[in-house]
Amino acid sequence: MIDRFTPDLNAWDEVTLAEVNKRAPLLDRGESKYVLDAERFALTLAAFRDDFEVLTIDDRRVFIYETIYFDTPDLDMYRHHVQGRRRRMKVRSRRYVDSDQCYFEVKLKGLRERTIKQRIPYDLSAHGCVTDEAKAFVRDCVRSQYDREFSDPLSATLAMAYNRLTLVGKHSPERITADFNLVIRGSNGVEALTPSRTIIVEVKSPSGEGRADTLLRAARLRPESCSKYCVGLNLVHDGLNYNRFNHTLRTHFEWPGPPHVASLPTLGSD
Repeated sequence: MIDRFTPDLNAWDEVTLAEVNKRAPLLDRGESKYVLDAERFALTLAAFRDDFEVLTIDDRRVFIYETIYFDTPDLDMYRHHVQGRRRRMKVRSRRYVDSDQCYFEVKLKGLRERTIKQRIPYDLSAHGCVTDEAKAFVRDCVRSQYDREFSDPLSATLAMAYNRLTLVGKHSPERITADFNLVIRGSNGVEALTPSRTIIVEVKSPSGEGRADTLLRAARLRPESCSKYCVGLNLVHDGLNYNRFNHTLRTHFEWPGPPHVASLPTLGSD
């Protein structure tokens, strides 16, 4: 289904998932994001080869992810990101299609813009829904990180499928993920495809300043704000405050402006 762009990784050194989890779990990390076109990404991959290995599972190096994002009725998680709130979060269920595993995940911003990721195994039948167990998990995460109670209802607002490859540092606990060929569906049924040339690269490291960041800066690339959730919502929904993402949407996603489509009915149940 998602095969519009496929990078050449045949000559790369490989690393197993078990080794990735041992070497670079990075559940508490610094992050930086870059948006590249396919040609620049191919050149960047060549620069990474000496320092990174590619995650390989059953001879596969590119995997399919399915993610469903949840938000409050007022889209607080989206709004907090647009506002640059120091305390903000994302809530999602994610299915790893190739292994048919599913997790319910909460990503929270901590001190100094660090990302704290927490997750629990999730039944595939619950993918796209917020079960009582998931609601309790969100409350526990918010309480432990922000010392406040969270009781807002959550419903599915955006579904997304995409390809991902993961590179892991040979000599440092660092990961690079590259997401491409995004297929997006809003809760209103509107769908969008991202341009096949657009690659979203995320560098994850203990300090937020990894070897990959050095290499990307040497290639005259700079980090930019590119939340897949926030970008995706704007590609399929009207009436959102998009100023923070205006440059990214127009430069990398061929976005002509708000699509003037109906706003948010419910994609899934609580």
